[in-house]
Amino acid sequence: MKNNIIIRRCDLADISNMSITSCDIRIEDGIITEIGSNLVPKGEEILNAKGMLCIPAFTDAHTHLVQSLQKGCLDDLCITDWLIKMLSTQHRLTEEEWYYGVLIGLLQGLRFGVTTFNEMTYFSYIDAVVQAYKDSDLRVTFGLGATDIAENQSTLTTSVEDALQQAEIIYHKYHNTNHGLLRTSVAPQGLPACTKELMQGLKSFAKQKGLVFHTHLAEGKKETEWVKHQTGYGEGEALYRYGILDAKTMLAHSIWLEDYELDLIAESGATVVHCPSTNMKISDGIPPIYKMLERKVNVAFGCDGEASSSNRDMIREARCGAYLQKVVSGKAQVMPVSTCYQMMTANSARALGYDDLGKTRVGYRADILLLDMHDISLLNKDCRLSNIIYAGTGLQVDTVLCNGKVLLKNKCFTCFDAEKIMAKGEQIVTGIYKRL
Repeated sequence: MKNNIIIRRCDLADISNMSITSCDIRIEDGIITEIGSNLVPKGEEILNAKGMLCIPAFTDAHTHLVQSLQKGCLDDLCITDWLIKMLSTQHRLTEEEWYYGVLIGLLQGLRFGVTTFNEMTYFSYIDAVVQAYKDSDLRVTFGLGATDIAENQSTLTTSVEDALQQAEIIYHKYHNTNHGLLRTSVAPQGLPACTKELMQGLKSFAKQKGLVFHTHLAEGKKETEWVKHQTGYGEGEALYRYGILDAKTMLAHSIWLEDYELDLIAESGATVVHCPSTNMKISDGIPPIYKMLERKVNVAFGCDGEASSSNRDMIREARCGAYLQKVVSGKAQVMPVSTCYQMMTANSARALGYDDLGKTRVGYRADILLLDMHDISLLNKDCRLSNIIYAGTGLQVDTVLCNGKVLLKNKCFTCFDAEKIMAKGEQIVTGIYKRL
């Protein structure tokens, strides 16, 4: 049988109303087909989940996976110095280093309950990068971080024509491959590293193919000021006027925006991806997420690249994000636990075009987490969902299913030689550190 499982006696959380019910879950061909009590097996594998909390698997809505190799190498730098050193190091990576960097990033995310990634990568060694995606058995939407303006001496640039050609190549070669787990997107770096012509050309291509348009927005204060000086508009308004913003657009960071630009984003239906660990660590600033939520903007969480965030733990990311918004708004009720869960699951799935992902319901894909609640810091069963966000970590994740396939069980990878991959990663990271 293909991915046919009964999860027995789990404590199933309904994120929409924060309720928990003890039940069984039947999975057939990677789809949830039945939820109930004492389901009768039809030859399925039985997964005992007594005492475990069952929630939807997480989606990392903005990431640069290869940066798993640069974690710890670029600490305590401002965004300008960080960007120069990060790109200089990244552009010297070999094909093998790209493969392992991406694979390690994926497995770190998997360990913390992420089954879906929205990745911004590069055309260099793209076949090796995609092989890492395939080898992971995880769900990845990926696009190329094109630029045609050099922000510094380390930025690689391309022409509009070349960027469109590369987007066309990866679309025809990889889109909707690996049993539907891989999708391509369009992912220019964003202003000020891209001209209006590049952004509009790639947006036109994305519309033609029905692809997600994924970019950075208003991350650095100086960069945002430069865009306004050059165009006369804030970055958010510029994208609105260029015709970039719509329901298929995903905007990472979105920090230095005026209130009227938040209105434009809300009107367009675009998604904002909040990356609090990066924003804090390299002192980007604090995005006004609470104002976006007031305007009904669809907001998701992303761990970004580990060179800037040092983090793949989505639960930690959610906690940091919630705490930041409570402080900056002055309102403790801002971004409650229920909103945090939505931002890690259904909101990001919807932004990526998955109508059957991000909820543990009949008819949905079986991307499921089983969380180990046997922890001295998580004793109050009545507050389990809240305690996971405010007191837990991704290490509570015991079992992970992606498309109904068990990829993590008893906190161990089921399909990978973790020790071998770690040893190779340590060897590569040592070499990279010496090259700094």
